[in-house]
Amino acid sequence: MFAGLASFVQLLLNAVVTVLNAICILFPDSPFQWVQGTWFGDLIAKINYFLPVYEFLAMAEAWLVAVALYYAIAVIARWVKAIE
Repeated sequence: MFAGLASFVQLLLNAVVTVLNAICILFPDSPFQWVQGTWFGDLIAKINYFLPVYEFLAMAEAWLVAVALYYAIAVIARWVKAIE
């Protein structure tokens, strides 16, 4: 009985991973990638001489990812009752 349940759960997990991988392929490598190929990118390059805009964007991107991971782990931990 448990072997059948385990195989069903594994099948469900494989389906979820396949769907999430398909969704992740749709996203670009960086959400700020659009800036580099436009006239706005040229303007930022000129401003970047005095103020490092690309570095600020990279730090903001890293910060947003870190905060999103923190909240995701906190939600999962609350779900499994690890924290309150």
